[in-house]
Amino acid sequence: MGRRLAAAAAALAVLGAACSGGGGDGGGLGPQAGSEWPNLQLASSLRRLDSCDGLRTWMRDELAPRVGAYGFPGAYGPAVGGGDVVIMEDTATAAESADRSLATEAPGAAPAPSAPGQDDGSGFSTTNVQVAGVDEPDIVKTDGRRILAIAGNKLHLASVESGAVVSSIDLPEGMYDGQMLLAGDRILVFGAGSYGEAVPFAEEAPGADVARSILPIGTTRIVEVAVDGDSLVPGGTYELDGSYVAARMTGDVARIVVHDESTAHLPLVTPAVPGAEAEEQATALNRQVVEEADPEALLPGWRQVVGDGEEGAEGKLLSCEDTHAPNTFSGFGVVSVVTVDLSDGVGAGLASAAGTGVLAGGQTVYASPEHLYVAAPEWIDWAALAEESGGTPPDDVEQGTDIHRFDVTDPGRATYELSGHVDGTLLNQFAMDEHDGYLRVATTTGQAWSDRDTSESHVVVLGPGDGALTAVGSVSGLGRGETIHSVRFLGDVGYVVTFRQTDPLYTVDLSDPTAPAVTGELKILGYSAYLHPIGDGRLIGIGQDATEEGRVTGTQVALYDVRDPSSPQRVAQAVLPESSSGAEWDHHAFLWWPDTNLVALPVSAYGRQGAFEGLVGFGVDADAATIAEVGRVSHPPVTEPGVGPIPIEPGAGGGSEPGAEPVPPVDDFPPFQYTPPIQRALVVGDTLWTLSSEGLAASDLATLGGTTFLPFG
Repeated sequence: MGRRLAAAAAALAVLGAACSGGGGDGGGLGPQAGSEWPNLQLASSLRRLDSCDGLRTWMRDELAPRVGAYGFPGAYGPAVGGGDVVIMEDTATAAESADRSLATEAPGAAPAPSAPGQDDGSGFSTTNVQVAGVDEPDIVKTDGRRILAIAGNKLHLASVESGAVVSSIDLPEGMYDGQMLLAGDRILVFGAGSYGEAVPFAEEAPGADVARSILPIGTTRIVEVAVDGDSLVPGGTYELDGSYVAARMTGDVARIVVHDESTAHLPLVTPAVPGAEAEEQATALNRQVVEEADPEALLPGWRQVVGDGEEGAEGKLLSCEDTHAPNTFSGFGVVSVVTVDLSDGVGAGLASAAGTGVLAGGQTVYASPEHLYVAAPEWIDWAALAEESGGTPPDDVEQGTDIHRFDVTDPGRATYELSGHVDGTLLNQFAMDEHDGYLRVATTTGQAWSDRDTSESHVVVLGPGDGALTAVGSVSGLGRGETIHSVRFLGDVGYVVTFRQTDPLYTVDLSDPTAPAVTGELKILGYSAYLHPIGDGRLIGIGQDATEEGRVTGTQVALYDVRDPSSPQRVAQAVLPESSSGAEWDHHAFLWWPDTNLVALPVSAYGRQGAFEGLVGFGVDADAATIAEVGRVSHPPVTEPGVGPIPIEPGAGGGSEPGAEPVPPVDDFPPFQYTPPIQRALVVGDTLWTLSSEGLAASDLATLGGTTFLPFG
């Protein structure tokens, strides 16, 4: 295990002892019984602050000692936090600036044994989600009659019956990363919002020594849209403080997770010139700002976005009473879980202030129908580590992961319950899974791709106990010198793929949570970045084939037979040379249609065997152990206008000197064509629909032929 900051390690309570991994003699497998486990330090249960006085005390005890002349320590940089630029010419000027800062209100920022299928029995595919019954946002949704798609900063509505795009509306400027949830005739679109801008003090005169300077603060934009027949009807638009992390929906109730760098709302100061005296003064003033600030300034807010000159509703996402603080300091931000019932509308959900928050980070979200988990790398004081090491942080620091659990069975609000901590980092949401009341977590510790080869992976089982998520069992030693590339937990079995040069696929028996054990291992070239069960003990793996040296060679679709956990086998493989697929890193891009045993995925190929941009469909016969290409779909090429003559001014290049004759313009660039990448595929009846940024296409499901393209307006 690498070094940890001594103060952080001492503050972290150890609530449970690790149990040894179970499992016989190992049968020649990498992980052995009795392998050294990661240091499973467990964060105790968060404490509810109960009041704004409690939050003020936390700010005084945890934030004030950590603020410096340039704000708060950042994750990798020296400091974060908005601030006034203070000219430290003399003490009187600094004090006056601090008084004005304090007097000004802090600104607000402008699955069971088989995975959930994409066929719910209604004859159309649904979003490929991790957990059955828990919907995830995506760029396309269908109810079998209508298709809704986000492309080109617009929301489009297509009618399956008429085979036409019948309505399109603009989304707010900048929402190019929008995703949506659909419940009946209501749509929620999520995306990045605006950022804070420099705002001067109202009483400032030209030449004043100070000016308000707000660092960019990420916000989340939510747009409510109704479907009325063949029309899209825009509703309210709302902005939430904090960057969008994830959302999940059960029934009509959505849970939205945002992370706000709340300390950036505080009116801190910074010295305009370096110097020990100026920095000492700025530090003292910043501590005064933190200690005297209104604690509600730290809480993320929301506001309705309306037309110019109009004032919309606004409020806080949560109250002081619904804010929780870890016993171990976990960062300068606030992660909030906001509940919105789509049947009631966004405004009603936000106005209820029924959110709950944790004074910590938030990066990875997993949800079951009963619980929502938010995980983030633990906070480490890198500046203190660097000072302790004589200038730079040591390169062997181990960063663990904090995990917070929320109860989401109440449709009106999420309730914080428990927290835990494990060593190592998580790959993505599939690294967590809840089963029979336990949370299974796959992590990687140590360093791969280095001379030390200290990395290894683990599966840890956490259960509620002693007021925290406590480790009850673990197995370690998976893929030494490698990192996790994919994980899938299915009932009592977990599948973990690690990779550096070969692809070990491990099967982990989790039937006894206190004694998980690796029961099988398959070593092959390449790797699977996404695993999808198709029933009867078979898995489809999407990833890359590779050489013996670990060089990837192209998209791979593999069929695994895992009916015998002690001897997993790859029984079929299809490789598309010199290509990649978005399904490798985005599971929403993967389509499995069990009615016709079709695997469909977007593919981009640019190699010696010819370029291809589009979707490739494969027929999978599990019994015959075969994978055969069914067909391909591409959308029509798009023609972009060329660039006209570009005059080059004297002195701008070509050896011309000022005063010389202009260099003749370069030749016109002719128009060029490109094929828009296909992003998603879905099935309605006997039709395969594909989505690109330019439109929707309908193809015959059996052959992928007879394609009709519907361009977006």
